[in-house]
Amino acid sequence: MLYEIAQWRVPVANSKKHVEFWEEHVAYQRTHREKFHYKRSRILKMNDSETSREETWMWIDEYENQEAYDKMNKAFSDDPELSGMACPVALFVPGSHKTELWTEQFRID
Repeated sequence: MLYEIAQWRVPVANSKKHVEFWEEHVAYQRTHREKFHYKRSRILKMNDSETSREETWMWIDEYENQEAYDKMNKAFSDDPELSGMACPVALFVPGSHKTELWTEQFRID
């Protein structure tokens, strides 16, 4: 398995717009699964303290293999609908977005 893991921060002032983006994005993905080549995707928010001015978010996309990951990246660059759905980086804390690709080595089920 291959995992794309991204983490970023969002100012609390942008929280509502950020959540609205993801609600719309996830709804689109659910109704257009043929366009999304990951096996599973999760979007998470860290349980920060109530006094924090920023929220920490992440996604974990699980792919069967490198080919599925490459196919997803190609779809985002070639499909006009998908390319218009890029992450709302304008809502992020500048410089906070980081994406990594991990390969599963061992699994415990």
